[in-house]
Amino acid sequence: MAAVSELIHGNTSFLQQFAGRLDPTPVVAVRTAAAEVASSAQDCGDPLPGCQRYNAAVRDATNQIIAFCTEVEQGIAAYAAVARGSAADYVGGDEAGRNAIQGALAAQPAFPETPQPGQ
Repeated sequence: MAAVSELIHGNTSFLQQFAGRLDPTPVVAVRTAAAEVASSAQDCGDPLPGCQRYNAAVRDATNQIIAFCTEVEQGIAAYAAVARGSAADYVGGDEAGRNAIQGALAAQPAFPETPQPGQ
C-alpha cells in the first residue's frame, strides 16, 4: 500500500504559481499616480473661469481612481489568499485521508492463513 502516499491529483503547484502571479504592483503604481495628480490640482482663484470646477472634477475623478485601485489591490490579495488556502486545504485533506487509510490498514488484525482442503 506504499502507493497511497503518492495519490494526490490536485495541481497544487499551479495554485501556488497562480497566487504568485497575482501582482498588485501595477495597480499600486496607478493609485500612486492618481494621488499625485489629485494633489497637483490647486485652487486657481477667480481670474480663470471654470478653473476651480475643472480642478474639482480632476480631484473627484482621481479620488474615484484611487478608491477603485484600493479595491482592486485588496481583491488581488484576496484571490491570492484563496488560491494559497485552497492548495493548503487540498494537501491537508490528502494527508488526512492518507493517514486515515494507513491507520486503518495498520489496525487490521492479522488473519491466520486459511487451511487448504486436504491439509
